[in-house]
Amino acid sequence: MTQRLTLTLLLITLLHVIGVLALVPIEAQAPVQLRLTVVDADGLSMNQLTHEDLTLEDHGAELDVVSVEPASPTTQIVAIFEDLAVTQRQLNAAIGQFITSLDETSIVDMQSVDGDLADAIVTAINDLHARNAPRPVIVMMGQASEIAPSELPSSQVRGRRRAADLSGDVTGLASLLAGHGILFYGVSVTEVGLPNFQRLAASTGGRFEQLPDATQLNKTLASIGRELSSQLLISYLPNDDSGTLPTVEINRPNMTIRAAHFEPTH
Repeated sequence: MTQRLTLTLLLITLLHVIGVLALVPIEAQAPVQLRLTVVDADGLSMNQLTHEDLTLEDHGAELDVVSVEPASPTTQIVAIFEDLAVTQRQLNAAIGQFITSLDETSIVDMQSVDGDLADAIVTAINDLHARNAPRPVIVMMGQASEIAPSELPSSQVRGRRRAADLSGDVTGLASLLAGHGILFYGVSVTEVGLPNFQRLAASTGGRFEQLPDATQLNKTLASIGRELSSQLLISYLPNDDSGTLPTVEINRPNMTIRAAHFEPTH
C-alpha cells in the first residue's frame, strides 16, 4: 500500500512539473537584418521590392521575412587613395562622377595613406565610428603597393613600385568592418590579382572592381554611388543563432544579388 501511494505521489509530481514547463514560453529568435544590393541586367540598382519579390532559405528551409524596406540613401563615406594608376585629371573627373551619383545628403571625406594600408583602413573604421555614422562606407581607390626586386645586381639599386594585394589579417579586418556595420567598396586600375581586396569587400556586401585601364573608372565609381543610394534592409527570423548567411532569391529574372548581415551600431 505504501509503495503504491509513493508511486502515485511521484506521478502527480511529474505531471505537475510537465504542466509548469508547458506554461513557460519558448524564447523566439530575434529578427536579424540583411543589407541587400540588387542590380538588374542593365546595371541599375533596385530598392523597390516587397516580400513577394524575394525568398530567404537556410539549408533548404524557408525563413520568415519580417520586413523589406529601402535603406536610407544618406551615407558617410571615407575614400582612401593609394597608388591609383591614373592621371590627376582622370582622378578628378572620376571623383566628380562618384560624388554626383550619391544622394545629395551624403558626405565624402578623403584620406591618404601614410604607412601600412591595413592600418589606414582601421583608421577609417575608427573615424566613421567616432562620428556615429548610421550608414558608414569605406571606398578604396587604388590598392596596396610593393617595391619590385631590381634586375640589376647592385644592392644599392631599388626596383620599381608595383601594385600588390592587401596583406595582413584580412579576416580580422572583415570582422572589424562587420562589427561596425561598415560597407567596403573599391576600384583599382591594375592587371595584378587582388583576391584579398575582393574577399574583404564581398564579406560586407560590397564589391571591389579591378579595371584593366582607366576608361571605365568614371562609370564604375558612378555605379558604386548609385548602389549606395539604392540598397535594401531585410529583417528575417533565423532558424537558429548560428549566424549563417541565408540564401536570397529574387523572383525576377536577370538580377545580381549581394547580401551580408548588418548590425547597426548607431
